[in-house]
Amino acid sequence: MREGQDKFARLMRLDQLLRMPDGRTLKEILTDPQVDIISERLLRDNLKELEEKYGAVFETCMYRGRERLWRYKDTGFSIMQQASKDMETIRHSLENLNLFKGDPRYDMIRFYLMGLQKGVSETGLSFMTFDNNNEVVGLDHVEPILEAITHKYPLKMSYKPFNKDEFAVNIHPYHLRQYNRRWYVFAYSEDKKEIQNYPLDRITKLEHLSKPYIETDVDFEEYFDDIVGVTNYKNSSIERVVLKVSNKSIDYIRTKPLHGTQTELKELGTMDQTFIQLKLKINIELEMLLLSYGDAIEIIEPSWLRVKFAEITKKMSDNYKV
Repeated sequence: MREGQDKFARLMRLDQLLRMPDGRTLKEILTDPQVDIISERLLRDNLKELEEKYGAVFETCMYRGRERLWRYKDTGFSIMQQASKDMETIRHSLENLNLFKGDPRYDMIRFYLMGLQKGVSETGLSFMTFDNNNEVVGLDHVEPILEAITHKYPLKMSYKPFNKDEFAVNIHPYHLRQYNRRWYVFAYSEDKKEIQNYPLDRITKLEHLSKPYIETDVDFEEYFDDIVGVTNYKNSSIERVVLKVSNKSIDYIRTKPLHGTQTELKELGTMDQTFIQLKLKINIELEMLLLSYGDAIEIIEPSWLRVKFAEITKKMSDNYKV
C-alpha cells in the first residue's frame, strides 16, 4: 500500500534513496514501492524542502542518458542529523501537552506529535497516519489568515466560486476550521454584513488592509455545537431529527455518532431497528452525511426532510434503472 503515507515518512524514504551512490531519476523515485503516490510537483517541493530545511546539497552533474539522477553530493549526509534535533523539540512538546491529556482541544495535537515521534520506522514506513490532504489547493493561505486573526487586521480577498465569476470582498477573519479534508475561514463579510465561511481552495489572492478591524463576540467553541460540518444558517432553528437505523449499522453509528446530541429512543426500538434522535440545525453537510448511509438510515422526522429525501432517492432510483 503506497497511498496515505505521512509526509515525514516520505522524507525519510527520500533520504535513503538520495544516499544511494548510483542516484535515482524522478520517475524511479515516484515509482519506488515505499514512496506513496504523489505528483512530480509535490516530489520537487519535497526535494526543495530537503535543501532549505535540512541543508541537503544535491549532485548536479549525474545523468543517465538525458535524465538527471538525483543524489546527495555527500552520500554520507542524512536529514536524520537535523531530524534528531526536531525529535528532541517534539519530545519536550509532548511532555508539556501531557498536562492536558483528555482535553479534546489538545489531544489531536498530542496524537500528531506522537505520530511524528514514534510513527515512522527506520525504513521510512509509517505506523500512524492522519486524514490530511497535503496537496489541497489553498493551504498557502492558512498562514496569512492566521496572521490576520492574531494581529486583528482585515484582508481583501479575491474569490472564485465554482461556475461563477471571480469577485473581491473585504473580510475580517475570525476562525479557521478543517472539515472533510477541506479548510474554511470564517470571517465577517463587508458585502454581506454578516459572518460567512469561505473554503480556502477557492481563494485566489489575499491582501493586507490598513483599516479598522471589526471584532466579533461569536464564541467559535460553541459555534459548531448545533451543526454538522461548517454551514451554520443564521436564521435556522434547532430541529428534532428522528432516524430509524438498521441494527446491522447501529454499532458503527454508536461508536461514531452523527452528532453530539445523538441519543437512542429505546422505547421505539425493535429486534431489527434502532431509533435515534438528533437535535441540531439541518444543513447540507447533515443531508450528505445521511445520504452516505444509503438504506441503513430512514428519516422519520421532520416530515419536510423525509419528503425531500423521498424525492432525492426517487431521482437516484430513476438514474439507476436498467
